[in-house]
Amino acid sequence: MFKQDIESIVKSIITSETVKEHIKCAANLSGYYKKITVNKYSNDNETLVKGGVALSSSGAADCVDDYLRTVYFIKGIHKALTKLCNDFPERSINILYAGCGPYATLILPLLPLFDKGRINAILLDINASSIQSVHNLISVIGLEEYQLQLIETDAITYVKPDDFIIDLAISETMHYGLTREPQVAIVKNLIKQLPSHGILIPQEISIDLAYTFFDYEPYLKNAINEVKGRNELQPYSHRVFIDRLFTINKELFSSPGYELKFISNFYELPDNFINHPDVCVFTELKIFDDIELKTAESYITNPYCIVSIYGLTGYSGIQLEYDFSEIPKWSYKLKERTVSNPD
Repeated sequence: MFKQDIESIVKSIITSETVKEHIKCAANLSGYYKKITVNKYSNDNETLVKGGVALSSSGAADCVDDYLRTVYFIKGIHKALTKLCNDFPERSINILYAGCGPYATLILPLLPLFDKGRINAILLDINASSIQSVHNLISVIGLEEYQLQLIETDAITYVKPDDFIIDLAISETMHYGLTREPQVAIVKNLIKQLPSHGILIPQEISIDLAYTFFDYEPYLKNAINEVKGRNELQPYSHRVFIDRLFTINKELFSSPGYELKFISNFYELPDNFINHPDVCVFTELKIFDDIELKTAESYITNPYCIVSIYGLTGYSGIQLEYDFSEIPKWSYKLKERTVSNPD
């Protein structure tokens, strides 16, 4: 019964088209997980790793309630898996899911839509309780016939088996502005192990710099009660786009210079900034193909304010640095104004 229920829910997610439909089917998935889960998850097992903070089991479980994120990732992964099954009809598809949490939300619901012989997945999480939870869910739902390996490990340093050629790599371990959580460090490790045909989910994470009024930008505070789609979210009218700072994708880490940080050019600070007094970064995701998650549709795509220009009036330029060597963070350097000497 539980397997039929989750199959019905995930089919409704894949076919959903409106924000209202997205919210309804994501809420059904959240309720399903809560119904079949016996144990409560710990809030005390956050783990500091060299690249960020891995969420507690409870925090990871709560991610299912970020409704549009859940729906769009499931839609994107279903589309990617369907493509891979069509591209490689004679063999199983190898999936590496890094940071699966206690629900393995981005893979378990999709399994009933694919023949058990077509899926071969390795699921990673650093929390033992999350791994045990996924073991329990596999049994309760009735997914034991699928080829699933669950491994308690740090996904930043994990090395796949030699005979496991990754077709699809998934990691959604993000916080807004790419701060705090280890998404970038994990993706950097996965990309090194991904063949040329392999698909990375999300396919692209784009980080843009803008001068804006942070308090007037759309910002999601409660994904259950306030969730809106991109057609309803209006950006602040006086936002000034400055540059795309970088895009996390398969190609990025094959280029030199991106070991543990990204350093931008210097950008000119405006003399008149009354309508856009804040230096902010904006995150948008291309999950796969045309499935995208835009600004403030999710907690992870909320804008992030780095500094107010009101405190920078003695300077003419700003350079941003994103460092993910420990806990991911943003910092900046300033260029002083040059004062011309009178004759």
